[in-house]
Amino acid sequence: MRWTMLCFALTLTGLAAAPGFMREATAKNYLCNQQFALCTSAPCVPQPGNPNVSICMCDVQDGPNLATVQCDTVKPSTNANGVRTVYSQFALTQFEGGKKALKCESGTPWSQCLNKICTVDPANPEKAICACDVVRTGAWQTAGGECDAATCKTAYWSGALLADSRSNAEFMMDQLKMAKSPAEACPVPK
Repeated sequence: MRWTMLCFALTLTGLAAAPGFMREATAKNYLCNQQFALCTSAPCVPQPGNPNVSICMCDVQDGPNLATVQCDTVKPSTNANGVRTVYSQFALTQFEGGKKALKCESGTPWSQCLNKICTVDPANPEKAICACDVVRTGAWQTAGGECDAATCKTAYWSGALLADSRSNAEFMMDQLKMAKSPAEACPVPK
């Protein structure tokens, strides 16, 4: 019920239709160190009336993260009414916590959230509601789905193209001087 009310409120405010920053094929990565929404395993649902946008419930975190636009462009803010805005960026923290990368086939629906605008949930400041792009092309991966490949066809998990996932992890490892990636793939089904 609460999730439905939050989605409805987000739709009414027009935030769900707010444009985000598209990742270009030659996008430059930036290491930011600020509050952000981490959507690597976020469950998402299509926005009512707009099949090109999904609404995702992401974790709010502080610390080093990757954006493909300059950090000032995606810095968090609070408006005069106390509504906090953050942006979805990438970090390896959910993989460090044990989540695994689920690979999904092209043609299955997923949500591209990188650099997208999010509203911090006033009732739970550890969560943010993000408006992401629905994508149906390209093989992709997510930290969501609990390694259940069947969810690739039915969920709109926040994810990334396979090549972007690799380059994002390599960038973060290089910037944070990590010798080994915490990101592990889901086991291959037998």
